[in-house]
Amino acid sequence: MSTSAIQSVRFVKGVVGEDPIMHDGIPQLAFIGRSNVGKSSTLNGLLERKKLVKTGKTPGKTKEINFFEISTPDLQKAYFVDLPGYGYAKVSKKQRLELQELIRWYITHLKMHSALICLILDAKVGITTLDEEYLDLIQKTGRPFVLAFNKVDKINQKRQNELQKEVFNIVGNENVKIFYYSAQSGRNINLLREYLLKGE
Repeated sequence: MSTSAIQSVRFVKGVVGEDPIMHDGIPQLAFIGRSNVGKSSTLNGLLERKKLVKTGKTPGKTKEINFFEISTPDLQKAYFVDLPGYGYAKVSKKQRLELQELIRWYITHLKMHSALICLILDAKVGITTLDEEYLDLIQKTGRPFVLAFNKVDKINQKRQNELQKEVFNIVGNENVKIFYYSAQSGRNINLLREYLLKGE
């Protein structure tokens, strides 16, 4: 996909299981991350919209897999796919497990036309045990992925270097693509957008 700016974006639908949209051939760029990591704010920043993706202070707001269709000026299309956050959520244990199963179902879907999975992490918190579990699951599927550390404005350069070493130790690959950005200030989010739209 071209690196040109996003021309249009629209919400298509939310799904909780098998749906024709999973098989329509349009590339899917999927976003996953721990609850309250800033996933919705990140999506709004990437899409250059303020309130397209609902944000809130309450973890667990997203309970479906939401599909947003984007197009670029050269008329190429893709889906930005917003998955529920994993980890803490003000829902019952049963609902929390159902959300986790939904995320795992999507990641491991054999016919998913996903061009890339973007795992959003909290630069302040670092890589949690749950993050590692989903990272391991993504790696086992063999799907391409990128790691995006939000809230980089809350850490210093030394901590950023430490995070990079942690990633390399966990992933076992120094070629893994990593981005450090801030959804709140917009710092470096354009670099993540350009990479995602490039389709590499």
